[in-house]
Amino acid sequence: MKNRILCLVGGVAFMIAACTPIEDRQAAGPIVPASEFSYTITNDPTNDYILYLENMTPEVMFSWDYAWGVTRKQHDTVRMLVPGTYTVKITATTAGGIVTDEKTITVTKSDPSAFQEPEWGYLTNLASGKTWVWDDTQPAPWGNGGYRGCTAPCWWAVSMADINGRGVGSDEMTFDLNGGRNLTLKAASTPAAYAGTTKGSFDLSFDVGRAGWDVGKLTTTNVTVINGVQVNFSNQIEDEFYILKLTDSQLVLSAPEPGVTGDWGTAWFWMFKPKSK
Repeated sequence: MKNRILCLVGGVAFMIAACTPIEDRQAAGPIVPASEFSYTITNDPTNDYILYLENMTPEVMFSWDYAWGVTRKQHDTVRMLVPGTYTVKITATTAGGIVTDEKTITVTKSDPSAFQEPEWGYLTNLASGKTWVWDDTQPAPWGNGGYRGCTAPCWWAVSMADINGRGVGSDEMTFDLNGGRNLTLKAASTPAAYAGTTKGSFDLSFDVGRAGWDVGKLTTTNVTVINGVQVNFSNQIEDEFYILKLTDSQLVLSAPEPGVTGDWGTAWFWMFKPKSK
């Protein structure tokens, strides 16, 4: 009987030993600090808006964010679209983890192939920046009307006095192309998420949705335009606008309410002018 118990105990011990996993973990390699990176960011000597990016760091892969785009090539040529001071941000993948680095470069010339549409200059003054405010020369700078029908508030028309009453009459926004497509909103209270000064980005596209109605689209990221909310939808933030008019002296935007796709559905209209200096 004693021998039988010993055999059972031995068998259980053998089974436990057989089921115990044997781990053979390989330790991660070392983190390569940024101080050991070997790379160059070089302006073309004739056209300094052309940058040459070259990573020469062994066993480290770079991703380059150069404000106008991102490239994961280790040797690449990119174009900086307008003059300005840029920070090229590097995200490096090393054996031990991610390491970041950055370098500031200066561009003094514009890429002649960029922003050929005059609307870019109308909106931003390129790198200089341009600030827009409510167009108080209009009877109703804000309000609603028919989507793809009206070209200004034509149903509920909100006067400048009423806009002031909402606490957003002194708000302003600045578009510039200094190191990126930058949008800065200075808002008193609406949208609440952006009260104060908020920086984000924007883009323009010139794919017309309805010929004769819009000239393209303005999209915003991490920010919106002055009073850029859908008031009938709990002040939901709007980030995509049809451009109905964009000249050196006037900016008119429109956005349909959520779910509206057909003509003469409810849309909202924003009318702006450049801030007087």
